[in-house]
Amino acid sequence: MIHSSEIWDIMVMQMPRQRWVSLEEIYQLIERCGELDVEDAKPQSPTSDIPKWKRNVRNVLQYRKGTGEVLWNGDARYLLP
Repeated sequence: MIHSSEIWDIMVMQMPRQRWVSLEEIYQLIERCGELDVEDAKPQSPTSDIPKWKRNVRNVLQYRKGTGEVLWNGDARYLLP
């Protein structure tokens, strides 16, 4: 299972700087560069079809917004300053 630190490392190394990036683009980046396994593909909850790894991406973004390492435009777009 991909860990939060791995997700963050991919974002720091691969996300463009000084350009707003959509959540969907971030998902594509993690899917392309991360080592996702069967555990990551499981649903995030019993009532959701969304895979766990996408929830983990959102959790990383939420945490890094709080630390100021990621900016959010309020509409699912993120920026690494």
